[in-house]
Amino acid sequence: MTYLPLSRLFCALLAAFLWMAGAVTAQEAPTWNASAGMMPIGEDPERPDAELFHVDYIKNGADPATRPVTFLVNGGPGGASIFLHIAAVGPLTIATPGDGTFPAVPATLEKNSDSWIDFTDLVFIDPVGTGYSRMLPGPDGQPGDPEKYYAVDSDMHTIAWFIRQWLTANDRWGSPKALAGESYGGQRVSGLSQILAQDYGINLNMAILISPALHTEIPDTRYSILRPITLFPTQAAIAAHYGLNGEPTGTEALEEFERFALNELASGLVRLGRSDQVSTKAFYDTVAGMIGLDPEYVARKRARIGDQDFATTILQNKGLMIDRYDGTIASENPIPELAGLNVMDRSLAVLTGVLLPPFMDYVRGELGYVTDRSYIPLSIAVNLAWDRSSKAGGPDDLALALTQNPDLRALVVHGMHDLATPYFLSKYVLEQSVVTPGARERLYFGVYPGGHMFYLQKASRAEFAADVRKFYEGAN
Repeated sequence: MTYLPLSRLFCALLAAFLWMAGAVTAQEAPTWNASAGMMPIGEDPERPDAELFHVDYIKNGADPATRPVTFLVNGGPGGASIFLHIAAVGPLTIATPGDGTFPAVPATLEKNSDSWIDFTDLVFIDPVGTGYSRMLPGPDGQPGDPEKYYAVDSDMHTIAWFIRQWLTANDRWGSPKALAGESYGGQRVSGLSQILAQDYGINLNMAILISPALHTEIPDTRYSILRPITLFPTQAAIAAHYGLNGEPTGTEALEEFERFALNELASGLVRLGRSDQVSTKAFYDTVAGMIGLDPEYVARKRARIGDQDFATTILQNKGLMIDRYDGTIASENPIPELAGLNVMDRSLAVLTGVLLPPFMDYVRGELGYVTDRSYIPLSIAVNLAWDRSSKAGGPDDLALALTQNPDLRALVVHGMHDLATPYFLSKYVLEQSVVTPGARERLYFGVYPGGHMFYLQKASRAEFAADVRKFYEGAN
């Protein structure tokens, strides 16, 4: 399944020799083994029809009975695990300015001082149609149709099959088990926390949802107030970042933004148009002042400012637009007359090109995994083909898993400047879903400065890693 390339074997032998000769200390000797490989999967174990690419990091000499193993997936759907792998969690990461902006290309890799490898083994998984993961040839010699894997339910079962087979192949059934997912990967984690226990006999110990895009059925209509309410704290935090509302720029202001959203904003939205509305103008002026927009614009929108409208409007008078995935990043608007321009969503347009070159050099050179296949960091084709009809992966799935499995703890984290998956939406729906006292005691939240990939800010990544370590150690 996996192997140690000759290049790595030589390096390991050389390091051991130098250590014995006193040239390096024990602290400098390698402490973990990295490998890359394919795992065959399919409904019939005797006739696999696809294979998943994965990269594993296993600590040398650790006791498998106490050493956790964490399986990690990204989102999209259609995204490979490269984002969490070399930008957040893995032993190596791209060298960045640390303020959320991207490095100049070609980017380079450096040691990740905030890697989770210090407290857990890591297995990065690429779902079918992403990374190197593909369909296998059928009886006719042609690869099968991958679209059966492009669906909420089949995707979750595919990841569950992988985890079950990996645990068996690596003799790790007795280890503490964790699952982490980013964005749509958070929906995967929520659904799998129940599916793994129900259908595969795998009870998770820890679930980590990173900027999760949970399956929710909150309507986005003029008659619903939940969308504007749950987006408001993020909008106010971004306005504070640009000095537009006089509020603090850190997480300390979020509690006040949440209080306003649940009280004055909710009440004002409900009462708009009613005869007992005291002062509509005063309401619009207050909302506009808190999110840094022109009161007349807020009035025209009836205080319902969507993420894209906000991104293209908040710095419009400066000829700038902000990134929907990270509101702290502003750029010139190349086509200011075009409403709803999506060009500055960097995770879709730019980040894959930053990550892929150093990742390819690492996988082919350091890990020795060489193939003629193209590595696909993010597949729009997979995303467009995705069957989203299943309701699996909503907040109720995580609530049920926490209630049924008393050994499960969940950590939900977000960037406070992320308009794409606003933190307060996750907090609201999970607080409404996880209601049993025992389960609620094992649900934790974290919010950090930054956007959807808040870990691109070094300070946030360090704080996040420290929080995750405490979470694994049960110290929250």
